[in-house]
Amino acid sequence: MKKYLKFLVVALVAVVAAHLVPLFSHGDAAAMALAVAPAFASFANLRNIPEQLANPAGIRRIGVIAIKDLAANVLDWPRVVGATTDVNLETMEITLALPVAQGKTVAVIEPADNSAFADFENQGDRYYQSYKIAMGFDIAGLTKAQSIEMRKFLNTGAIFFVEGHDGEIRVYGSKLAPIVLKSKGSSGKKGGDKRGYSMTGDNDSLMTEPPFYPSTLALPGMFEVVV
Repeated sequence: MKKYLKFLVVALVAVVAAHLVPLFSHGDAAAMALAVAPAFASFANLRNIPEQLANPAGIRRIGVIAIKDLAANVLDWPRVVGATTDVNLETMEITLALPVAQGKTVAVIEPADNSAFADFENQGDRYYQSYKIAMGFDIAGLTKAQSIEMRKFLNTGAIFFVEGHDGEIRVYGSKLAPIVLKSKGSSGKKGGDKRGYSMTGDNDSLMTEPPFYPSTLALPGMFEVVV
C-alpha cells in the first residue's frame, strides 16, 4: 500500500511539472523573474564626501514634462522593478533616455532665488516602507502669462528633473507615480513682500530615491548629447 501511495505522489509531481515547464518556457519567464526576490546587498562603508570638495546646496534649474507628453506606448518611465528596468540600482543611474512623444520636449523652470527644494525619504514600519518625494519652488510675479502657465499644472501629473549646483540631475516622479503640483498665489501686504506663486507637490509611492539622469543620455529641452 505504501509503495502504491508513493507511486501516486511521484506520478502527480510528474504531471504538474509537465504542465508548468511549457508555461514558463513560452513567454512567462518575466512572471517567474518577478517572483524571485532580488539578491540581498550587504552593507558597505558609508562616508561623507571627500575633504577639499565643495558641497553646494540648492537647485540651479528644474525641468518638467507632463506624463501625457511621454510616448504613448511606454507604460512607465523610469521603471525600477520588473523584467526590464530603466534604472541601474548598482549605480542609481537611469539607463534609458526620456521617451518623449513626437514634437514634445522638457520645459525649464527658473525658480525665484533660494526658493526651490527637492526632498526624499523612506517612511513606514519595517516591511511596509516606501519612498516619498516632495518638491516645491516660488515664481516671482502674478502676470497674465504666468497665470496661463500655472493653469496647465491643474490636475496634471508630471515628472521633474532637478539640477543641483553640482551639475547632477535627479528624476522626481515617474509616469505611474507622478507629482501633481498645487499652486498658491500671494499679493503680499507691502513693498518688499514676496508677490508671486508658490508651487508644492509630493508622491509617497516610489520604489527608490530619485535616480540620477546621466549626461550620456539626451534630455530634450535641458541638454543634448554631443557626439
